[in-house]
Amino acid sequence: MKIKPRFLVPLLVASVLAGRGAPVERATYHSAGGLTSLIAGGREFPLMGEFVVSFAGGVRTTLQPHDQRSPVTREGSELHWKGFTTFPNSGQAQFEAAWTESDAGVALAGTVTSGAPVAPGAPPSRDPLQVESVDYVLDLPRATFSGWTLEPAGVALPLAKPADVTFFNETAAALAFVDVEKNWRLALTLDQPRAVSVTDVWEGDQRVYRVRIRLGGGGWAAGESWKFGLTLQLTGTPQAPAAHLTVDLSTRRYAFDGFGGNYCFATETPAVDYLMDNLHQAWARLEFKGQVWDEERHTQPGPALLRDFELMKRVEKMGIPWIVSLWRLPERYYADANQKPYFSFGRQIAADRWPEFLDLLGSYLLYLKAHYGAEPDYFSFNEPDLGVNIGFTGETHRDAIKRIGAYFASLGLKTKLLLGDTANPRDSHKFVLPTAADADAMRYVGAVSVHSWGNGTPAQYKAWGDVGGWLNLPLVVAEAGTDPGSYRNRMFDSYAYGLGEMQQYEELLRDSRPTALIFWEFTEDYGLVHVVGPEKKIEPTGRFWLMKHFTNLTPLKSEVVVSTTDRTDVLISAFVKGGAVAVHILNRGAACEASVAGLPPGRWQRITTTETDGWRESALADVTGPVLLPARSLTTLVRSE
Repeated sequence: MKIKPRFLVPLLVASVLAGRGAPVERATYHSAGGLTSLIAGGREFPLMGEFVVSFAGGVRTTLQPHDQRSPVTREGSELHWKGFTTFPNSGQAQFEAAWTESDAGVALAGTVTSGAPVAPGAPPSRDPLQVESVDYVLDLPRATFSGWTLEPAGVALPLAKPADVTFFNETAAALAFVDVEKNWRLALTLDQPRAVSVTDVWEGDQRVYRVRIRLGGGGWAAGESWKFGLTLQLTGTPQAPAAHLTVDLSTRRYAFDGFGGNYCFATETPAVDYLMDNLHQAWARLEFKGQVWDEERHTQPGPALLRDFELMKRVEKMGIPWIVSLWRLPERYYADANQKPYFSFGRQIAADRWPEFLDLLGSYLLYLKAHYGAEPDYFSFNEPDLGVNIGFTGETHRDAIKRIGAYFASLGLKTKLLLGDTANPRDSHKFVLPTAADADAMRYVGAVSVHSWGNGTPAQYKAWGDVGGWLNLPLVVAEAGTDPGSYRNRMFDSYAYGLGEMQQYEELLRDSRPTALIFWEFTEDYGLVHVVGPEKKIEPTGRFWLMKHFTNLTPLKSEVVVSTTDRTDVLISAFVKGGAVAVHILNRGAACEASVAGLPPGRWQRITTTETDGWRESALADVTGPVLLPARSLTTLVRSE
């Protein structure tokens, strides 16, 4: 789900250029500066840290919402966020959170202030905000921290619910959590002694040990600020057992075209040409700019359309399948014209505007074909199940496919319809079933599509693969991405984010059996590279090198073969084309050795990307022996044909 188009945002450089001598990440954060994990020895410990305001009646609200609408901004490339929140009772408060990372740990310097920001010279509201408590809250997941001991109290984090769920409640300036083996230690040091409590919490699916550090409470005068400082230091020696991996080159699972990219937003930058030139493309997806075409179709197309047309022509010459997708139309096309905000979800094309819409779409495709020799293989409405921005039910999606497909056929266009193109993989396959059951509609369908935002379970991924197999059509992940809101404050600019993307790729390949994975996107939007300075120098990030493993080392038009792993944090996929083999091994954890059974001896190359060193190639003398997997790395073993 994307609330708005991911337009080009201010560039972040410096500390986020992972992959070539970059600083090692010690933590991860969400788009409002909330702490989401600590990293030590290559191991990532999930947790959540944020400012929280509690009111009487059990009302509890974060001051750091990481949705896609809240007014939170980041200071350039710094780990520094600020914003404000409006509470359910209409009260407001601000926060500022500045993080620093060093050998001493991860340190927060924060401030919370009552009331919303006011213009210079304007008087703040005089009404105090009545709060029960303002806290900094750390949630430690039970799955990771159960059995650890709270020091210096010597209290074990309970496995069973204690008689008093708040089992620690004292004034402290420091405390620590230590695991059973006394190896891992998470130390918290406060800027001053404060009231600290630890509670055993089970709320819905959330089971955590909640650490509340009190900043204040009672009447909170408008403009009054409370400062807070905290340092967290995670230490320990990772103990990673060897990974046992297998590859069965003789057991072919499914055909795989390869990887590709979206070229929908922010296409005007040099990043697009760099990524087209340097990453192998198997599929592509571009935008039908319906609003712009409506304005310019009877005149000379402007720069935005011309840029799209040239990209489409280039993609056509590559000889790869490609998709054109629609997000928005001019206001007059909607059934609720001028009644909703511009970016509203789920809007519908007015019944009496359908002939005009078909003419708009058809004229675009005919112009593209006549003037640029380009004709998309597929057309879709972007995320129609969620309605980003035009919405359908499963039944109206079916009817639209029949109507548009017949119209394309009448124009002599080869373009087929993309079935689904849904916003996420979580049980959304049900959306395409009405079309799948209709033989007349299926005449116009050329492929099935799902987006991977927010990830899915193995069963949910498998359901999409089953739909593609049942219909005997290609399954395309037309937007491969993990966090739909990470464009906000450019939170995708971290190596940890890239590792999450690669894990999703491995899981999709294992469970959903796709024909192609199309990354969102090969532009500066969710950018894999940065365009730096007036000379527009291209600087690859760590995410670029990770992506290049999959795009450039996987043989195009290959077959996925059976591969297995005995570790949840070491994932594997393997591809064969003739005598060529590529085996991608992702290690999300600490450094370890791996044995890879089933690979024949021969001339193998090893390409490895780590957080500080992107794309290092070396010969692998003995593929049957142990392979070293560095911490938080992607290693690809390649045998050329």
